[in-house]
Amino acid sequence: MVDVRASKAAPFYLIFILQFVGIATQNCPSPCFCKGHFEVYCNNTGISEIPKGIPKETTVLDLGGNKIKKIPYGILNGLLNLTFIGLEQLGFTGNEIEAGALNLPNLTEVDLSFNRYMMVPPNLPKAMSRMYFFYNPIEVLDARSFNDYPSLEYFDMSNCHITHIKPNTFDALVNVNTMHIAFTKLTNAGVPDGVFAKNTKLDYLNLRFNHLNGLLKGLPSSLENIDYVGNPIKEIPSNAFEDLPHLKTLGFWNSALSKIDDNAFAGLVNLTILDFMSAAITSPVTNNTFSGLPSLQTLYLDDNHVPSIDIGALRDLKSLTSLWLSGNNLSTLDEEVLDTKYIPNLNTLFIDFNPWYCDCDLRWLREKVGNASYVIQDPHLIVCHGPEKVAGKPWDELKPEDFVCN
Repeated sequence: MVDVRASKAAPFYLIFILQFVGIATQNCPSPCFCKGHFEVYCNNTGISEIPKGIPKETTVLDLGGNKIKKIPYGILNGLLNLTFIGLEQLGFTGNEIEAGALNLPNLTEVDLSFNRYMMVPPNLPKAMSRMYFFYNPIEVLDARSFNDYPSLEYFDMSNCHITHIKPNTFDALVNVNTMHIAFTKLTNAGVPDGVFAKNTKLDYLNLRFNHLNGLLKGLPSSLENIDYVGNPIKEIPSNAFEDLPHLKTLGFWNSALSKIDDNAFAGLVNLTILDFMSAAITSPVTNNTFSGLPSLQTLYLDDNHVPSIDIGALRDLKSLTSLWLSGNNLSTLDEEVLDTKYIPNLNTLFIDFNPWYCDCDLRWLREKVGNASYVIQDPHLIVCHGPEKVAGKPWDELKPEDFVCN
């Protein structure tokens, strides 16, 4: 049965929607694109000045990729609801934003990416909490960079040319929780010990693909996530993270790391992810390499050069669920290494692309394929390198009884 009331109401609602769309389109300054009354996108439209008639209700305004030469004082007056402004890819170098031009009560996010700044510019909003600054040629950060922006909680300065961070640079950032300083040119000599010490709310520090050859010192104990990915760090010494008890994730993949000292991760009782994929680890995994990690759930050791794993090496990893050992130099493995009495939560194991010597000492592991509490992934990629009788054959073509000793 057709609901007559609904069918009669439908045209009214349609007219209302069309009127709303018409109003939004009518109020949108040319040549911009508007999304409702609240978002105005003028980016890459070829304009040379900020258009007039921006709706007062606007919360998002993107002016990027144009020929705008300056942001004059007063030009944005009346945009009391504005929370985000995009000033990316304008060719700005320093003083194009006039004093007070961005002093709007709710403006907290500013995108200055893809400009030509050699310094963090003045005259940004005092209440700014998020700043996007990637792809600028800035080389040095100092205290003047952030002193005027104590409300900053998040910034991204990735893909800049940063070589040095001066002492006290971040002291004013008492509220910052996320810093991205990735794909820059930082070395250990360019980062003074303790430069992050006063950032006691810092949660995530992204330093990937810099030129650091050692761990930074004097980091705040609040850190939960550190990304050292792609740095030429060669060794992790014992007790390296003893002052960072809240760490949950730690990344070193695609690094030059070759050695992990015993008890390197002592005290990291909250760590859940440890990533060494595609590093250069050549040292054996000993009984103390991963000691003190009761919360660790995922361990990436794939694509390294690990030659062996001691019998008790995983016994502290009570929470381990996923173990990646692919692409190492493992030829054999003792059954006690994977004793589920110690690692009861293990559910996924990767062991392909190792030079396995498939004799009777490794038969137990072949028996686990399809017959264990955990899954051994990709048996068709697990290939025997010896003895001669089975060399070159994948495990999905072999049976446990094929693993024999002469």
